[in-house]
Amino acid sequence: MTATFVDANTIISGLLFEGNEATLLELGRIGAVRLVTNNYVSTEVQMVLRRGEFSLTDEGFTGLIRYLHECLTVIEDPQNDEILSHSSLLKDKKDIPVALGATDSGSDYLATGDKELSEKLDTLSIRTSSLLQLILSDLNRA
Repeated sequence: MTATFVDANTIISGLLFEGNEATLLELGRIGAVRLVTNNYVSTEVQMVLRRGEFSLTDEGFTGLIRYLHECLTVIEDPQNDEILSHSSLLKDKKDIPVALGATDSGSDYLATGDKELSEKLDTLSIRTSSLLQLILSDLNRA
């Protein structure tokens, strides 16, 4: 089964809007694909969802987080010494735990909308629409 590390921007889009990212999360929920993220990304998602611009009630927030945990597996973050040893990997230092999570998790793909992550991890990075085509192709063969 295909394993995909999912970044915060993809998760947030999937939780709040209809479209490819929402479909990806649902495919994770039903077990058609293994979706993975780490605690760092999960925390970022929660902080973004708490912003006033989304006007989520406590119940709405809790429901989205519960659904998210039905869709994917949250793994441990990389160790601080590993993050420090890869400090030159990206210009945006706060994305280093994301990059390391994607590589350390053994995922086949990285679903992200972040341009720098996509460029630096080009062998893992995939557009959500392309990933959906791969998953659906795999399902049709099964």
